[in-house]
Amino acid sequence: MDSSPATAPSHGGIARFFVEHRLFGWLAMIAVLVWGWLSFQSLPQQEDPTFPTHDAVLVTVHPLFAAAQIEQEVTAELEAALTQLPTLEKLQSQSKDNISTIVIRLKADRKEVIDQQWQRTRELLQAVKLPEGCEEPRLETDYQLPATLLFAVLGDEAAAAADVIEKELKSVPSTGRIRQFGHAPEEITSIEDMVAAGYSARTLQRDNNGPLTPAASVLVAVEMKVGNIIHDFKEAVLAKIGSLTLTDGIQVITVSDQPAATAHRISEFLRCFIEAVIVVVLVALLLMDWRTALVVAVAIPLTVAMTLGGMAALHVPLQQISIAALIISLGMLVDDPVVASDGINRELADGRPRGIAAWLGPFKLRRAIFFGTIINIVAFLPLALLPGDMGAFIISLPIVITLALVSSRIVSMTFIPLLGYYLLRGQKGFDAVTGSHPLHRLVPFYKTALQAALRKPLFTILAAYSLLAASTALVPFFGKQFFPVAERNQFLVDLQLPEGSSIEQTQKITAQISAQLQQEAAIQSAVIVSGGGMPMFYYNVLPRQPAANVAQVLVNTRRAEDVPALIVRLREVFDREIKEALCLVKQIEQGPALETPIQIEISGPDLQAKTAQVADALRAAGAYKVHDDSGILTRINQQRTVTVKALAPFGMLASGILNRARTAFPSAGIEFGGEERELRNSQREMERVLKISLALIALAMVIQFRSVMKSLVVMLTVPLGLIGAFTGLATTHASFGFMALIGIVSLAGVIVSHIIVLSDFIEEERAAGVPLESALMHAALVRLRAVLATVFATVCGLIPLAVTGGELWRPLTAVHIFGLLFGTVLTLLLLPVLYFQFAKWKWIK
Repeated sequence: MDSSPATAPSHGGIARFFVEHRLFGWLAMIAVLVWGWLSFQSLPQQEDPTFPTHDAVLVTVHPLFAAAQIEQEVTAELEAALTQLPTLEKLQSQSKDNISTIVIRLKADRKEVIDQQWQRTRELLQAVKLPEGCEEPRLETDYQLPATLLFAVLGDEAAAAADVIEKELKSVPSTGRIRQFGHAPEEITSIEDMVAAGYSARTLQRDNNGPLTPAASVLVAVEMKVGNIIHDFKEAVLAKIGSLTLTDGIQVITVSDQPAATAHRISEFLRCFIEAVIVVVLVALLLMDWRTALVVAVAIPLTVAMTLGGMAALHVPLQQISIAALIISLGMLVDDPVVASDGINRELADGRPRGIAAWLGPFKLRRAIFFGTIINIVAFLPLALLPGDMGAFIISLPIVITLALVSSRIVSMTFIPLLGYYLLRGQKGFDAVTGSHPLHRLVPFYKTALQAALRKPLFTILAAYSLLAASTALVPFFGKQFFPVAERNQFLVDLQLPEGSSIEQTQKITAQISAQLQQEAAIQSAVIVSGGGMPMFYYNVLPRQPAANVAQVLVNTRRAEDVPALIVRLREVFDREIKEALCLVKQIEQGPALETPIQIEISGPDLQAKTAQVADALRAAGAYKVHDDSGILTRINQQRTVTVKALAPFGMLASGILNRARTAFPSAGIEFGGEERELRNSQREMERVLKISLALIALAMVIQFRSVMKSLVVMLTVPLGLIGAFTGLATTHASFGFMALIGIVSLAGVIVSHIIVLSDFIEEERAAGVPLESALMHAALVRLRAVLATVFATVCGLIPLAVTGGELWRPLTAVHIFGLLFGTVLTLLLLPVLYFQFAKWKWIK
């Protein structure tokens, strides 16, 4: 079965080179570690991925037109011209007295293509003939760029101090755009000046443990230029502000600190990563002797160093998705080193000299290692094909995992042979039933179960797939949530009065809100804006268009844990005390920006009746704060539309509200927006990605085994992972959303890659002339350690991310942890049984 020393191959590839040129190997190892450390130090850092900006807002002013004239003579004309854009995805307009606002959304594409489309937009707008007296349309293509640092300048001379701060910060090389908000113009000469004059900001600030004190303020939003280190940028900006001599009584406070949030997020995920590394090493110690565990432990920093170098080369920043990708890949990246070390140990146990065994073990398993790596890669890499914002949000996940797996392949064929030469002494597999390892006690149980399954193959196959069918009964009980809330120490209060309300009426209500916030001990600071919204401070929170009847409050609490209880309390108070305005107290969410999770777009005839019907159905289903935009002339893709919006009560999911309400909706003329639309689109795209991934996995196995039927045997085990995936979502009460979909799509490849070494050894045994049943039993026992080691390493490595990674990662980790455990246990039985049955039917020779 194994080659004798006399028949060892005369070539051994790069594995043999590293064993026979050990000094070069050690120097290369040091170089890789240094490269990884320098790359880590130079990588840009951010809290979350950056969404591509392919939206713009077009604002057009006519000082004499009422809303109806604005819609007919301004908005409609502009929309007709904009429909000529070849990559236009959506137009949404609002027509108010004197002002037309059109949000233009293009299809996601490269930045160069988007910029060309905006240039084309300007050309189209120049050709539009607007009524006399209409001001030139103003196209803002960068309104979605969030501020890196947002300051509130407090004091009687705040406006003058803000001017000084802006002027001086421009001298900081890493500073990008700087904008002021709440700086009233000296004289009113236009509609824009009138709107700016109505925009005012008051800041509540707590000094130490004192009371929250209000003060008029001017907001200064500072953006960082792309490519700089966010921590260094913050230090430079704060140092510049600290060096300024400002008027007595002027105070500058930070009300939104993206660098601090980034540092906190990255430190949390790095802690998760370190915990995962420790757990994986402990798993290796449990399943292997200490020498083999040490080899695997050394492989981890080498692989991570290569991965970080690749991230630097591809300009992938450190943020929660890319670091989580490292954690997810941790168990998979030890797969190749475990298999390579296991091969070296077997060669040593069979009497090979260490100078040969160190390279011969990995060399003989090179095809299994290579195809295992390929299958893991194609489980995740097709996620890069996701279009639009979702693809941009998740792109670093498949890139980083692919880099880690490629790096693991390189390490397993270079540094593992080198380390194995010095450290390994030989360790037989679980087929050596006389071994002293504690897990040998499991071998008789596994052997008995496998023998029983092989005696009744059809019954075993039927039982496995019956269990899969039964697990689908859990699906209707899953809660659906596209993305969870962001676990930040911030939340928002949105205020909207009826159209035509004055700024004085708005300020009266914001004064009520301010008085209530000052009574809350958990609040550290708050910015209360009247006549508009906050400057964009987080990628998910879009700025509101200025208007006299709107206001927004950004609240910063002492701790993120304070937010849920405070939201519940403030909702109760404001619902009771504020009757003349719509007041929404809401958490900041993750994923694409959604104004509200529940949105029903109504068009066509009988708008008023349909709107009332939808609103009543949502209220009956328990929706919170049902409202609509019927007071504003709104059009979506040139069609008059009313959007009914609502929130879910705190602690409930919007999907549950919609499920109860949808049966009472009108049968025609409505479209679902909000979470429902995003999740439906994601499911459609994920189905396409899953088909591509499964096709590539099947193709890789056909190439490896040179047989369609042998590949089919392995592919038939893939659905068994869904038993665990569905059980995991139900057990952990995780929502079925975008991250759960990613987990299900990638689970197939992870399961296959872990058991492909078992299939490879079955083929090796059969080729050596071993009878079928004996070959299946022997292969299962020989490869049991490698399968268990890689599966437990993957599962246990995900536990820190599942426990402390936050709500975003709970669905994906639940799918992978439970899916791998259930899938592997069943596959260790079903794969030999399927192979046996196919051979009996002579479908496999």
